[in-house]
Order: sequence, then structure tokens, then C-alpha cells
Amino acid sequence: MSGVSAGTGRSSSNVKEECIMGHKQLVAAGVFALLGGAAFAMEATEFPIEPSTRTRAEVKAELQAAIANGEIVRGEASLPPQPPVASTRTREEVRAEAYAAARDHHRFNDLYVGA
Repeated sequence: MSGVSAGTGRSSSNVKEECIMGHKQLVAAGVFALLGGAAFAMEATEFPIEPSTRTRAEVKAELQAAIANGEIVRGEASLPPQPPVASTRTREEVRAEAYAAARDHHRFNDLYVGA
């Protein structure tokens, strides 16, 4: 049984080929890693910081004026308050609908499955 690895049933030449292929794949992965890292390496651009000509108080006053004029909107929080909408159903009707939906939860909603 010369040339056969003990316990594996493979010849020693097959083991050598597998080892060589493993090394080739490792070297190829290393080369790709180095080339990929080099693609991201580039010079950073620094922009000069110019000194401001206005004071902090002037900038804050300009911001408040822009908000007051409606030029700057910061999502729903900056919108004017809306009057509450009166409900057309009673609390009992809403609760009954919720209980019915919880009881029949195993049925599909036709709006979602396209009946």
C-alpha cells in the first residue's frame, strides 16, 4: 500500500495536488485583497476653513426670521397645529370592530390579496 495515505484512501500525489491548489487559492485571494485595497487608497482633499464675517447672534437671528417666514420647514414638528377631527363613530363601535378583527384574524384581507 505504498503511495496511499493512511486512513484516507487517497494517494499521496492527490494530497499534494490538493495542497498546491489550496496554496494557489490563498495566494490569489491575497493578491485580490491587496489590489482591492489599493483601489480605495487616494489622496484626501483638504478644504481651507474661511473665517466667518457674521456673529453667532446674527446667524441665529437670520435663522429665526427664515423660520418665521416659512422658508425653512423641519418636518411635521414645524407645521402649524391642526384642529382635532371629530370622530364619526362611537367608542363602542370602534371597540366592537377591533374585537371582530381580532376574532377573525385568520381570514385574509381582500384589499391585500387582491380578491
